[in-house]
Amino acid sequence: MKRFITALIVAFMVLTAGCLSTIPQTGRSSGAMYPSTSETTSSSTPIPGGTPASWTNPLVSWGNASVSLPTHDASLDCPGILWRYVLKDALTCMLDRKELRVISPLAGELKGKDLTQSSWNVLAWEGEWLSYDREKARQPFARVIVYPDGRQEVVEGQNNTIQTPYETIMRRKGICTDYTVLTDALLLAMNYSPVYAMALNLTDSGHATALVKINGWYFALDQHLPPMDLGAYYRYWEGQGGRIVNATLYKITPGEGKADVKVLGVLSGEEFLNQDYSMSDADARNLAASMMNVLHEDFGLKVDRSLIELSTGKLPRGYKAGWTWGVTYPNLADYYHPFFRGEYAGWLVSQMLSNAEFKDYLEKSDALWIEVKTEGEDLILTIYLGSS
Repeated sequence: MKRFITALIVAFMVLTAGCLSTIPQTGRSSGAMYPSTSETTSSSTPIPGGTPASWTNPLVSWGNASVSLPTHDASLDCPGILWRYVLKDALTCMLDRKELRVISPLAGELKGKDLTQSSWNVLAWEGEWLSYDREKARQPFARVIVYPDGRQEVVEGQNNTIQTPYETIMRRKGICTDYTVLTDALLLAMNYSPVYAMALNLTDSGHATALVKINGWYFALDQHLPPMDLGAYYRYWEGQGGRIVNATLYKITPGEGKADVKVLGVLSGEEFLNQDYSMSDADARNLAASMMNVLHEDFGLKVDRSLIELSTGKLPRGYKAGWTWGVTYPNLADYYHPFFRGEYAGWLVSQMLSNAEFKDYLEKSDALWIEVKTEGEDLILTIYLGSS
């Protein structure tokens, strides 16, 4: 019996979760808010004990600007190897103040007027600059043994490492843990603190995401726009066939060197529904008003509610031509939260303007009216345009 007990404590396993891609649908027409043009030179993912990857004169695009980051490599002063394979250890090690300074030029460009706008900008930039690394996602999940004497050994999935924020920027691709670390790093580099992360257990695999907390609400910042409150995020995964069983929530604050990462607790899937905003008719009207303000400021179009007569086939008095344009965004009414109303307005307008036919009608017009409605979880926009 004693020999059996000794065998049990020879080693314990540290298992890293799997990682699924999460790409929310945001409409049947799409536009690039932040097109990328610069090229970077990358190298393969470093294996612990090998030669660190490095980049020279890296440029990163955001909008019409190219941001230069310092020449850097992937070597970090962290003990052991768990920081390359386990999310909590990666957050502690990779969100080091020195690492944050390396990406601070990009963070400065992405920073908005507040945490809401900054979070939106980070997701928008990630959606354009980065792609999901499906080849890496097919790698076996890492399995690490930590022995009683402190020795650590990776017995499977040696190449499935978590990337530093700098590595992910330079490689322009990653999986969920890479996105999580990068998102939190950019926000910390903007001097927002604390930030959050979650390691999720799904019914069929595992996942990770960054979060922010705004006025008491948690929002998942998961690789692509839009941010989602926890209720919408829970339903998103239900729609993907991977229901959330539970999730470990981490709170991250910068330390003197390494980041301070604390476990706040484990949420059951059902607890996600405790923070679940429902878009109201007033929200729909306010979003429409914000979109009309954007188009008025950018194109000088006057706002005229009489254009709604176009829905009955009539041309309102004083107009010689009119057009109606409609678009449905699946699930966007479920994702919507009024904290991000201004960001949604600019984003939806940019998506419409990416359609050449719509832009042509817009340029022929001098007046508009917009209706926003919800149908189940979908968001329906109707744009009325008139030429007088």
